[in-house]
Amino acid sequence: MFGKESKKKELIKNLGDIYANLQREHQISPGDFPNLERMQEQLQHHDFSKFHIMKPKLIEHVDHMLANEISKLMQMIPHEEAMMNDNPAVQGGAFDGVGESPFGIGRGEGADAGRGEEEWVVAKERYHYDDSFDKLGPLNGKITGAVAKSEMVKSKLPNSVLGKIWKHADVDRDGMLDADEWALANHLIKIKLDGHDIPNELPDHLVPPSKRGF
Repeated sequence: MFGKESKKKELIKNLGDIYANLQREHQISPGDFPNLERMQEQLQHHDFSKFHIMKPKLIEHVDHMLANEISKLMQMIPHEEAMMNDNPAVQGGAFDGVGESPFGIGRGEGADAGRGEEEWVVAKERYHYDDSFDKLGPLNGKITGAVAKSEMVKSKLPNSVLGKIWKHADVDRDGMLDADEWALANHLIKIKLDGHDIPNELPDHLVPPSKRGF
């Protein structure tokens, strides 16, 4: 009994190291882990002997899905815009004949930045993105989903967010990213890190010029 309690205390104390090992071994974003201090507090009240044994094969299957089939998974998520249909925009009176105002909430910020501009807004930081793309060792001008994931998780964004970004960036849905798509993925990551939301649908002005026929 005392041996089990001692081991339990040791595991809780070293939980931060366990988090770090899992992040490295399974390429899990730090943002997907629960708060360390809160988790340590919660674990104090649990009987570790009742925890299910970890199944490496199951983790391997999940990791394979995230690395190779993430775009397919994201397409299965219902679009949130459908929920907005219950709240139509104000019409009539002073609003008749008035188009979208550049002074609206979020206009010109986040994913809306670059709307209406002739140049692709992502191109402004393109030299940074191209440099990181070349370092990932693309084959035939593209990197695999697994390679992209290993780099994207360094942003520390939750996998749910990174999955959404992947869905937008993989414009041609081939499960790989070329230089344009990689630049778009990094641009979207920056948008999220700056505190803005990622839209449910990729705005037309963010679609890479080379992909606008898809």
